[in-house]
Amino acid sequence: MHDTLRIAELQANVTAIAGRVQSAGTRIAVQKRGKIVAALVPPSDLEMLEALEDRLDLLDALDALADYRENGGSSLEDLKRDLGV
Repeated sequence: MHDTLRIAELQANVTAIAGRVQSAGTRIAVQKRGKIVAALVPPSDLEMLEALEDRLDLLDALDALADYRENGGSSLEDLKRDLGV
């Protein structure tokens, strides 16, 4: 769950809000004209998101490697031709 603030509230109270995010672990969605435009998350959440992104990148790379081993690859010349370069 997260709190929601208007961007004007964030601008007026950025130091206090950043402290709340850091010390209490509060997640805050920032809205502009009723739409969420940003989110403030504690450092631990950011680290977790980055670790998850790294894991997903690794899985994509392993899938690509498995595909290459199963189907082979393309030459640089073939890629250039396919891309019109």
